[in-house]
Amino acid sequence: MFTKLIAVDDQKIGTVHFHAFVIKIQDDEVGFAIFMDELPTPLLYFYRDSINSITFKIDNDQFLAIVKNSKFTSEVRKELYKEFEFFLRTMEERATAYLFKNAAVKYITNSRDIIRYKNYYISANTKMFEQE
Repeated sequence: MFTKLIAVDDQKIGTVHFHAFVIKIQDDEVGFAIFMDELPTPLLYFYRDSINSITFKIDNDQFLAIVKNSKFTSEVRKELYKEFEFFLRTMEERATAYLFKNAAVKYITNSRDIIRYKNYYISANTKMFEQE
């Protein structure tokens, strides 16, 4: 379903290596994604949900795996999350500049979701799906 077309950037944060790509989604739709390590599906990706609108999807299973496998203290997790959020914001800006120039983009870094995920990660909360 996801074909990596162009590598945009990468960054190792903690023990996870994140890779940003321009991707092809089904039916030749172009999107933007961030993958973890060498996983075949993205942790999150941006796609066109209508002619002039871009939104995102997060793989909650991958996120939950990060939370479960992190052995860092909450203080270190705060710093790691700051690094990740900076990387994510930078990638969102690049995606908008390169791919989604004339569309309204729903940024994860401007959504309530980013706060929820941040709190789950820092607190090591693995019960995130029971509340939804």
